[in-house]
This record gives sequence, structure tokens and C-alpha cells, in this order.
Amino acid sequence: MSNPFSLTDEQAYQRWRATRLTRPAPSTARLRVRVQHPAAPSRAELAAIGARIASDGMALISCAPEQLDAESLLALGRALGLRRTEANHFADIQAVSRITPVEGRGDGRGDYIPYTDRALNWHTDGYYNPPDQQVRAWMLFCLQPARAGGENQLLDPEIAYIRLRDDSPSHIVALTHPEAFAIPAHVVDGQVLRAESRGPVFSIQQGRLHMRYSARRRHVCWRDTPETTAARTALDELFSRETVFTFTHRLAAGEGLISNNVLHNRTAFAPATQRERARELLRIRYIDRVNPDSWTV
Repeated sequence: MSNPFSLTDEQAYQRWRATRLTRPAPSTARLRVRVQHPAAPSRAELAAIGARIASDGMALISCAPEQLDAESLLALGRALGLRRTEANHFADIQAVSRITPVEGRGDGRGDYIPYTDRALNWHTDGYYNPPDQQVRAWMLFCLQPARAGGENQLLDPEIAYIRLRDDSPSHIVALTHPEAFAIPAHVVDGQVLRAESRGPVFSIQQGRLHMRYSARRRHVCWRDTPETTAARTALDELFSRETVFTFTHRLAAGEGLISNNVLHNRTAFAPATQRERARELLRIRYIDRVNPDSWTV
């Protein structure tokens, strides 16, 4: 059976690569799906979302801001086959995170960049999770944008894989090593809040490419080999230049992104004044991935 992700099956890779690169570059017009009622999406709306995620790994959803709440988004996720939520730190009992600046409130969230107005570097969500709890999909919906900034860039990991493999197959060898990338345990006052997570950057899960990555410099450990260093440098160079396949968008109120955990970042944004409402988004992470091939709508 052919395998495009096998370094010994060059023909399968070239066929897959050609198909992937002939798709149009992602754009707002191409990725957008208007959803009338997120809590009860229509068959046509689900089909449109599934088609965009199958093609580009992500979809841009537009709906009326008053339609957005935790229950509606969880229902939308279930309609897309997303049932196993990931209960990350600071998420509520339903695994819904409210992303808004909280610096100075003393609950610890301000120590994490997503809960500040600072820029967030390239990463995939849950890169610090153990192998059996990898984040494979997420949704992020905007309730209130910042008055300036807070723009996202997104890139399908398939494109990153192609660029790296074309540069040198040795990058793929290094990044698929089971000890390529590790996040040390998070210990506070002698208590382990999160165990060490060690694993590959690229892996194949149920026949699909999966990526776990963070461009951060602190609290990450890369395998100490020349090949891994070269692959890491190639990744840095890949993200230092915007490619035609990089999707850039600033979410407006009522807009959201649903993705199979594509690479993404966020620019810094202007803090709210006393008269303004702070930037606020709802995020849900899933252990499942959106797999339109497994459901009919």
C-alpha cells in the first residue's frame, strides 16, 4: 500500500505533494462558511465546513455574535464529530476556555501568554500533552475583538512538511524521531502540575499527518544532534517568511476558526481602555479531529 509519508515511497509522496500544492492558497473568501445557527448547523453548512477542513485543515466560520456561547459551540463540535474535549488548564468544567487578558488578577493565568495582550509565537495547540492526549482539532470564536491587533496567521502542517522534505529528507528523519522534541515537567512548589512530554514533531496518526511544535525558546528541549539542529533551523526559517499558503486573518465578533490543529500565531494587540470591553474569545480543544470521510451530512 502506498504511503506518501514514507521516505522510501517517493512516487507516493510526489503524487500526494502535487495534489496538495495544486489547491488554491487559503483566503478569507475561500475558507469562509456562514452558519445561521451554530447550535443546529444545517447539512449544507456541515458539508461546507468539512470540505474546507479536508482541503486546507481549517475553516473560517461567520455567524451572528449573539449566537455564540459555550453550549452552541459544543453542539457545533458534536455535529462535526468532535466529542472528546481536552480539559486543559483554566478551561471550565465543559472544557471551554475564555481567552481574555487577565494580567494582575492573581489567578495564575497571566503567566501564560494566551491570557495576555502579548504576541503569541508559532505553535500547535497542546504540544506539551502526552501522546494519548494530543490535541487534534480546536475551535476559536471571537466574542469581542481588540480595537487594534490580535491578528492570526495559520499554516497547514502539510505545507510545512512539504517544504521541509523538499529542502532535505533528513529534516523529516530528525523530526519524526520519538525523542525529537520535549517539554519539561511543570513543577510548582514541589508539585508536578504537568509531567514531561516527549515525542516527535511529525507523526502519522490514523493515516493522517499530525504535528506538535512550539517556536518558543524557553522550557523546550530539542534532541541534541546535528540533524535535529538543522531541522529546527529550517523550521525557524520557514516561519520567518510568509508563504502563499499562510492564511492571515483578524477575527471579528461572530467569526471563528475550526481546524485540525494547524500551526498558528497571534500578533500583540492593544489593551482595552476603561471604557472598552477587553478582547475575548472562546476556545475548545479536542482529542478527535474533524474527519469528513467518516461521516455523511
